[in-house]
Amino acid sequence: MFTGDLAVSKGLRNVVYDHLCEQLLTGVLRAGSRVCELTVAKETGVSRSPVREAIGQLRSEGVLDQVPGYGAFVKSPTREELDEAFQVREWLECEAIYALASMKVRPSLDKARAGCDKMLEMLKADSKGGDEEISSDEYDLLERLDRDFHAAMLHAAGNRRVVKIINDNRLLIHATACRPSPLTHDKLGEIFSDHDIILRTVERGDADRARDLMLDHVRWAHEESMRVYDELMAQAEEDETPADVARRIGVRYRKRASM
Repeated sequence: MFTGDLAVSKGLRNVVYDHLCEQLLTGVLRAGSRVCELTVAKETGVSRSPVREAIGQLRSEGVLDQVPGYGAFVKSPTREELDEAFQVREWLECEAIYALASMKVRPSLDKARAGCDKMLEMLKADSKGGDEEISSDEYDLLERLDRDFHAAMLHAAGNRRVVKIINDNRLLIHATACRPSPLTHDKLGEIFSDHDIILRTVERGDADRARDLMLDHVRWAHEESMRVYDELMAQAEEDETPADVARRIGVRYRKRASM
């Protein structure tokens, strides 16, 4: 347990770390973005010392790069790094779901069910449907609900190290700006169905089926993100990253992939 000044320092660092992670997940910070210590200190209301500590933590996790004389920048993952990040999700997240479904006494899955219910409400409020692309606001809400669902299932599985590894990989994936697009109203319904049946299968204790369903779910995002990465890089000019291309041509998938 930390006490005194050390506890305060650790607490402030965590505040800044969570703030930066949220900016990465919501697209405020994208590949190539500079992380300004002074700006972050003002945004979080802390001194620059815990900001430097949080930036150092994200560097050690491979999310930020330090450029001598210029500061910290959001890493621009290569195609190989994006592919590997999704492979880690497939291997670890699917096994975590298998372990969760195998438990004789499972922890509460109320948070995951609440996420499914919110996505169902989103579907019921959808008056369009079909193959029309969802709006940017709808996509942002979907990403948050999707992220919350996966986090709830992983936390229920009970392995904090796996949760940390998956979260770090999500940050790296989001930085690429390669989220599946276009995303239609019909696909929104399919994502809800995926979540609902995965949850029901876990509750039923069918571990093999739950693992297979999660693998199909994550693999779709993996394949779509690689497709978007390749499409963006096909339009890249010299030294451009996928995020640079997305900003230049103004495409809707300019933020990231999460499902």
